Amino acid sequence: MTAVLGIDTAGPVVGAALWTPDGEKLWSQRVVRGADTVLIPAISEMLSAVDELDCVAVTVGPGAFTGLRVGVATALGIAVSRGVPVVPVSSLEARASMERGGRVLAVLDARKSRVYAQTFSVTEDGATALGDVVDAPLADVIPGAPFVAVGEGVVVGPELIASRGGVISEEAAKNPALEVARLGAKRFKNAVEPGVVALAYLRPPDAKKSR
Repeated sequence: MTAVLGIDTAGPVVGAALWTPDGEKLWSQRVVRGADTVLIPAISEMLSAVDELDCVAVTVGPGAFTGLRVGVATALGIAVSRGVPVVPVSSLEARASMERGGRVLAVLDARKSRVYAQTFSVTEDGATALGDVVDAPLADVIPGAPFVAVGEGVVVGPELIASRGGVISEEAAKNPALEVARLGAKRFKNAVEPGVVALAYLRPPDAKKSR
């Protein structure tokens, strides 16, 4: 395998990473709006360092509606132009995979006092889901102690997490694009054509067309 590009735009910190057998590169930046204006130039610079690309791995949700669309559209554009397949990755699994063991609660801020969340058992073999992805208040998704909480959604209730026996990961606010790239390399045999990639929204966008 030559190189895998990983992209994650599910949260406020967008990121891209390049995995190769010889090393890894990660770029990330917190953005308020216009993620594509910083993401695409960063990826272009990253890809200029490699002659071949095996696949693009991208998080498809859950997460911010606009952010996910930017990340997936960028991933599909690169995949089509390079003639390579895509590995869709759960944004919550990618965050859980930043931990190296134990019970992990991955959370993203869903606004309106809610989070997108899923609990995983993480071992050296990877992250195994212990339940479904949910859109709910943080208090309703916290697993039994002990556990580690990771993902930008920890800001919704750090005190609540601590009171329930949880520890907030040092990786909590970091973008998981590097884990996305690693998962892409690991799951290359399961890559799909760009045209069949679908976003995994848990709720409709807030913005609605006027009649």
